[in-house]
Amino acid sequence: MAMCPLCSERAGKRYCPAKDTRICTVCCGTKREVEIDCPSSCPYLKTSRSYESERPIQDPEVAARVRQFDVRFLEQYHPLLDLLTLAIAEERRNSTWLVDHDVIEVFRALRTTLNTLSSGIYYESLPEGPIRQALFRRLKAIFDELMQVDPAGERPVLKVSEAADVLDFLTVVAQANSSVRPKSRRYLDMISDRFAGRFESQQPTGLIIP
Repeated sequence: MAMCPLCSERAGKRYCPAKDTRICTVCCGTKREVEIDCPSSCPYLKTSRSYESERPIQDPEVAARVRQFDVRFLEQYHPLLDLLTLAIAEERRNSTWLVDHDVIEVFRALRTTLNTLSSGIYYESLPEGPIRQALFRRLKAIFDELMQVDPAGERPVLKVSEAADVLDFLTVVAQANSSVRPKSRRYLDMISDRFAGRFESQQPTGLIIP
């Protein structure tokens, strides 16, 4: 049996689709979504997600605010939550390098941008990198449109405070469904699976709530 090409110490027993070769179980477990950019179809990745419990550390103030939201919040903002989550899933289809941490950082950048809007000294707090900036622009365009007066008068204007609450909620949802591994796509895989039928049939769907 050939040696693992990543460590050259142990036998390569597991086929790694990312490396297109067999690697040892130790490298598979320790380098998964850290050094190895694992595809979502990898069976070892899928299995590991069933028992991994470590999640990104949440901002206690944000988490505390979100815990105050009740069912009325979900009922009122479900269409917007649905729209934003679908936009993220669509961006993921266009940008295969997008990972969960990118999404969370985009949420934070949007939240910071909203804070400046509330203060009256507006500027965009752009996240680093073209991948994050593309998602930032996509989500910001949705907020910008909804925060303007609807010429047809069919919807209310979204307030800055309401947009901030939605972003706080989405941030906690993403963190709760991700992992600490820097290349984790656990959250992205979940929403992509959730919206898979939408991409095929264009039927409305819902948002994953942890």
